[in-house]
Amino acid sequence: MKQFKLGLIATAMTVLVMGCASGLVYTHTWQPLTLDMHKTPVSSTEASGDIKHIALGAASVAWGSAAIGDVAKKHSIQELYFADVETFSVLHIWNQYTVHVYGK
Repeated sequence: MKQFKLGLIATAMTVLVMGCASGLVYTHTWQPLTLDMHKTPVSSTEASGDIKHIALGAASVAWGSAAIGDVAKKHSIQELYFADVETFSVLHIWNQYTVHVYGK
């Protein structure tokens, strides 16, 4: 019986680790919204806005704004150079999308 429990615990740990490694349990990524960075100036001014999203079956609720124009306007950025999107997800139930804009 002791070997069965140890085998069950080892199997559960393996499934958990494999789920985390494959992005089934948790993901956190950061990607550029544009790939054309030719002659793009470097900027130290960064602003961000996000959308939070909860989905349970057919029920889905989202709030916030991650529109590039809304973020720039809110933080008084007049000239945009580039933008990135950061995605954070837990069990594909809780999702948060954050847009980072850079400019002056």
